Amino acid sequence: MELGLSTLLFPNSSPVDGVKIASDLNLDYVEIILDMPHFPINQYEDKISELKSTIKNLDLKVRIHGRFWDLNPISQYPQIREIALNRTLESIEVCEELNGDVVTIHPGRCWFRENQELFREYKENYHEYIREIEEKAREKGIMIGVETGAQEIDLPHGTEEYNEILDKFKNVGITLDVGHAFIATQTGEENNPEKGVVELIEELNGGLINVHLHDNFGQNDQHLPLKEGKINFNTILKALDKHYGGPIILELWKPSKPKISAEKSVEQLKGELNKL
Repeated sequence: MELGLSTLLFPNSSPVDGVKIASDLNLDYVEIILDMPHFPINQYEDKISELKSTIKNLDLKVRIHGRFWDLNPISQYPQIREIALNRTLESIEVCEELNGDVVTIHPGRCWFRENQELFREYKENYHEYIREIEEKAREKGIMIGVETGAQEIDLPHGTEEYNEILDKFKNVGITLDVGHAFIATQTGEENNPEKGVVELIEELNGGLINVHLHDNFGQNDQHLPLKEGKINFNTILKALDKHYGGPIILELWKPSKPKISAEKSVEQLKGELNKL
């Protein structure tokens, strides 16, 4: 199984540093977070050129995480929807320039699921958003990965809504965020969230095209290095080994010790994979 590292871990340094650390750790992929603080709006052309050269020289494969800060592609405000759409189209262009194969996007934020009329409108907005970016990505040989969220306000959320996207759009897959799914499957005193994550993997029917891996304690989206939370990754990795053939991207948040956190998590992940 191929492994990669997200540049989310490096907010206080250049994304090129993240690329170099991924290479130092003998990883296969790097996933570039095309957002703040590394990529201010309309001020990053030089950074993309440097990234392209570095990635090529280090022989890494690349994926892109589209912009998400302050954006909601299903907003009731058409101006916000247009900004979100244009920034995702921009992410697809950058992915092509860096010879990437997948752009991951976030779900929308749906605040009124219980109101059927509003929910239907939110859903139509998301499907229209997907339709436009999927067409652009398909022209460039790039897949769109819809990331699984941690909260019910996310749209899509849950197996039924993910599979509806998969059935409707052929150039779209799911980016499984294991930490998010672990939070989303907390079900009470006798819960087994790892089982819930495994069931999600199985029920997506081969629709996974990307995986983000990080740890947490089941309540907050902490993006901890592996073994610093309470997720038991063994059964989840077994399910991925059976149902998924792509890379696992470590998407960590420990800006005070980024390189150490990356090294430890890679070591932990390889140890878990060796047990399979």
